[in-house]
Amino acid sequence: MPDRSAASDPVTGLPGRGFFEAELARLLSTGSPVAVLLVGLDGFDVVRDGLGFDAADELLAGVARTLGAVRRDPHQVLALLPGDVFALARPGAHSAASAGELADAVIAELGRPSYVDGVGVGVSASVGVFLADTGQAHPAEAIRSAQVALRRAKELGRTRWVPFDPVAGYADAERYRLACGIAGALESGEMAVVYRPHVVLPDAAIVTSLNAALRWRHPELGELRPDVFFPLAEATGMTVALGRHLLAETMRTAGEWQARFGADAPTLCLTLPRRMAIDGDLVNVVGRELDRNGLAHRHLMLCTDGPSLLDDRGDLLSALGELARAGVVFIVNITGLAELELLPTLEVPAPGVMLTGAMIDALEVDDPPEQAVRAIRQVVERAEELGIKVGARGVLSEAHARLLSGIGVVVASGPYLPTYATAAEAETWAGRIFPTA
Repeated sequence: MPDRSAASDPVTGLPGRGFFEAELARLLSTGSPVAVLLVGLDGFDVVRDGLGFDAADELLAGVARTLGAVRRDPHQVLALLPGDVFALARPGAHSAASAGELADAVIAELGRPSYVDGVGVGVSASVGVFLADTGQAHPAEAIRSAQVALRRAKELGRTRWVPFDPVAGYADAERYRLACGIAGALESGEMAVVYRPHVVLPDAAIVTSLNAALRWRHPELGELRPDVFFPLAEATGMTVALGRHLLAETMRTAGEWQARFGADAPTLCLTLPRRMAIDGDLVNVVGRELDRNGLAHRHLMLCTDGPSLLDDRGDLLSALGELARAGVVFIVNITGLAELELLPTLEVPAPGVMLTGAMIDALEVDDPPEQAVRAIRQVVERAEELGIKVGARGVLSEAHARLLSGIGVVVASGPYLPTYATAAEAETWAGRIFPTA
């Protein structure tokens, strides 16, 4: 029997991972089915930050007592894993339904208010469940599977339990592994900046700007798009680092082009990742990169979106105003009329918007519904009233572009134009009309 007291947590009195793995190995060696539950506290950092470390410790101790009392079983094993995650293993003939009943009981009990420093704190919890039904399961693998299920429970909205699904679990494990590699990819140069033109409709003969975006040139998975790895970067805190890398590389290219081509240098545009858009140091970060590369603010075009404008974690509106007064041009990506109305309401200094998403996709059919055409026409008419130009992202064909142009959309980007190019390839557009041939 492993020494329980030697590794006990001083706050909860519970043993740690080593003890839990050893006990889980013992239970699995008997051939008896074992239900492994990992319980993660939702928003525990809010309690710690709001009430202090002592109160948070008191809450953890209370959670430990509650879990020990839920459907008490003399054979169950309870431990505290790193990261304030509680682990529970219960032997017996467990089905998904019975394990789910146990998880529901845990969630319900933890949701009852616990009074800490006179404050009634209700702790919501997410639970990942793994059912080890043979003596072949390895303790570390069982814990890892329950971990993947716990992560899925949190991603699905928290305060719920999720059983481990081998297919989904494998995909999730691959995503998390990919997320862990972002920092190394950034350091090793696997994150490359590529470009795609924005063109004037209807004939797409004039390039208005080149949109800069990141691609992850993964050594095993090939080239990965931002919509694959930016959500993973959000989970690992790497979003700002990626955004600053995109800005630095784009401004380095812009500086080189400005020195070589002068007024003929293409204007470069980049979309700010949400975490970077709301960064309180955005104005200084942009200013430093422009100064480092000998550029004026007018040489930069930045894109953001409606949700970023409304995010109360930063002061993007103030930053936009300051950068716009210095000469930076702002474009807002919108999905419809409601987000367009944010611009006058919030006094956003944006001379143009780019429509994106379902509203644009709905027109890429042989006979687009009149309702879809009317919806875009309403956006264009309202934008004209505001003195704002309307462009479209995700244009798939020349016919798609012609239809949008007929409605009043003046700029387009999308797959019907040349694919993303390196800086060396993109510089061929300097001072030239779009190479249609």
